[in-house]
Amino acid sequence: MKPRQIYLIILLFYCSFSRIFVFAQQNNIRIELGASSVPLGKPYTISVVITGSEQREYDRFPDIIGMSRRGTTTTTSTTTVGNRSEIVQRITQNYIPNQTGNYVVTPFTMNVNGQTVQSMGGIVIVTDGVAKEAEPEEEEVAFEPTPADAKAAAFLLLSTNRSQVYTGEGFNLSLGFFVADDNPLEMDFYALNLQLGAILKQIRPANCWEENFGIRGEPQIFETSVNGRKYTEYRLFQAVYFPLNTERIQFPSVSLKMSVKNEKSVKQDFLTFSSKPISVQPMALPKDPQQNQAVTGEYTVKDQLSARVIQTGKSVQYKITISGTGNLTPILVPTPENDAFFDFYPPVIQQSVVRRRGRVSGEKTFTFQIIPKQAGNFPLSTYFRWIFFNPRSRSYQNWKSGLVLKSQGEKVTNADADGNAGSIFANLESVDSSKPFVNVQGTILSLANGLLAIMVLGMAYIFVRSKRG
Repeated sequence: MKPRQIYLIILLFYCSFSRIFVFAQQNNIRIELGASSVPLGKPYTISVVITGSEQREYDRFPDIIGMSRRGTTTTTSTTTVGNRSEIVQRITQNYIPNQTGNYVVTPFTMNVNGQTVQSMGGIVIVTDGVAKEAEPEEEEVAFEPTPADAKAAAFLLLSTNRSQVYTGEGFNLSLGFFVADDNPLEMDFYALNLQLGAILKQIRPANCWEENFGIRGEPQIFETSVNGRKYTEYRLFQAVYFPLNTERIQFPSVSLKMSVKNEKSVKQDFLTFSSKPISVQPMALPKDPQQNQAVTGEYTVKDQLSARVIQTGKSVQYKITISGTGNLTPILVPTPENDAFFDFYPPVIQQSVVRRRGRVSGEKTFTFQIIPKQAGNFPLSTYFRWIFFNPRSRSYQNWKSGLVLKSQGEKVTNADADGNAGSIFANLESVDSSKPFVNVQGTILSLANGLLAIMVLGMAYIFVRSKRG
C-alpha cells in the first residue's frame, strides 16, 4: 500500500474518531425550542439545557421578529443514584407574540459555558385559541415604588415582597432599574457587571439561605405601569431568601452609575441613582415541643410502596415525596433504627427545584429500602413521621404514613445474610472501601486523547517519509 493511501486512511479514521469524541464532550449542553404552535398571549420558549455542571454562563438569547421578550426562568434538578449525582439546569427565555400568524426562528448559535451550541431554528404558529390550564398561573410578584420614585423619569428600586416573615419562610428580593417611556435622556448601563458585583456584596444577607434566579449577563426586561405612567424595568438581580434565625435583615441603600446623553447634546455624562434602604424582620416560630425539628413551608406529602405484600428477607422500596413551596434543602426524613421486625437502609434522595415568578418550589423524594424480618401486618406510621410549620395557616402540621406493609414467610434473624439480590444495599458491609475509585469515563477519555496524539504523530511521520521518498 502506498504511503499516500495509508495517510488518507489514517486521516479519515482520525476525523471520524474526533467527530465522535467532540460529540461526546459537547452533548451535555443543548438548545430546546418550545412548541411549534402556541395561543396568542401565551409565551413561546427557547431553553438551554445544561447537564452535569453547576456552571451557568450563556449569551443573550436570539431575538424573534414580532415577539417581545418577557424574562427568563431557571430550574435546577439533581438526580442521585447510589453515590452518583447528576445536575440538570434549564434556562428558559420567554417570548410573547404580538399577534397571530407564523413566526420564523432563524438558525442561531449561543456560547454556553465556553461551548458554541447551534440551533437550526424553526417556524412558530400563533393561533387565536385559548390554552386550557388546570389552574390559573400566579401573578408576577409586584414591587410597588414609593410615590416619590413614581414621579421620577428613572429610578433604582431595591424591594421585597414581605417586610415580615417567619424563620425559614422565603421572601423575594429584587433589584431593578426603572425608566419611563417618556424619559428624555438616552441611558446606557456603564460597567454593569463590575457595579453589580459590588452591589451584591452589600445586599446579600449572611443569615439567610439564598435561592438565586440566575440573572446574569443582560438584565431581564419587563414592561410595567406605575400610577398610569409606563415604565420599562431592567431587572438586575432577583433571589428568594430564607432567614435562618430571628436577626433583623437590613438591606442598605445601593447606587448605580448610568451613562446618559441629552437629546440636544452628544456629550456623554453620568448620573448616579440610589435605592432606599429596606429591612425584613424574621419572626420566631410558635412554641411547640417539636419546633426544633420542623421546617417552614407549604408542603404536601405522598408515600408509596413498590409492593404491599413482601416475603421476609426480601427488599421492598418505600418512597416519600415532599412537594410544595419553600426551602427544600433542610428537609430530612430520618432513617428509622433497625429492630426485630425490619432492617432499614438510608434513602436515595432526589431533589428538583423550580424558581419561577418570584417563588421557589419543587419536590424532594426519599426512597428507602426496607427488609422485613418477621411475618405480620405493620403500619408504617410507627416508623415514618414528619413535622413542618405552615406559615399560611400559622400552624404545625404532623404527617405520618397511612400505609400498612404486610410481610409473610419465616422469621429471618439476619436479613443481610439471606443474600437479598433485590436490595441495592445487599452485602454493603463486605465492600472494600479502601480501594481507590476508578473513573471509567475519565479513563476512556484520557486513552482516547492519547490514541489521537499517537495517530497525529504517526500521520506526520508517514507524511514526511513519503515526501523524502
